[in-house]
Amino acid sequence: LEFLRRGGRMGAAAALLGSALSVKPLLTVTNGEIRPHERVRTASKALARLEELGVSALARAAGSHEHVDVAVHHLDNVEGAEALVAQLRGRVAALGDISVSEVSAVLGAHAGPGTLGIVVSPRP
Repeated sequence: LEFLRRGGRMGAAAALLGSALSVKPLLTVTNGEIRPHERVRTASKALARLEELGVSALARAAGSHEHVDVAVHHLDNVEGAEALVAQLRGRVAALGDISVSEVSAVLGAHAGPGTLGIVVSPRP
C-alpha cells in the first residue's frame, strides 16, 4: 500500500488503515490504465483471489479464441510467480506455455516489491 500511496493512487489515511487491516488491493491494467479491481484482506486470500480471477479470464478467453497467451508477472518474487504458475496448471487442463517475467519499472513503482500478476491475452 505504501507504493500506491507514494504513486498518488491512494491517500495516506487509506494506506495506513489498509496496512493495519492487512488489506491487499487487486489491480487491473486495461489499455495501459491501472485501476483498482477489489480489496482483499491478507496476502493468502489475495493470492487465491488472483488465481480465481486468472482462471476465470482464461475460461472466457478460451471460449471465444483458439489461442490464448498467458503470462505471470512479478516484481522481486520469482518463487511466488512459479507457485502461481503451478496453481494455474493444476486448475486449467489444456494450459500451454506460460511466460514468467518481471514487471516494468512503471508498474513496479505503483505496486512495489512482491507484486504478482496474471496476463491473459487472446490472439486475434
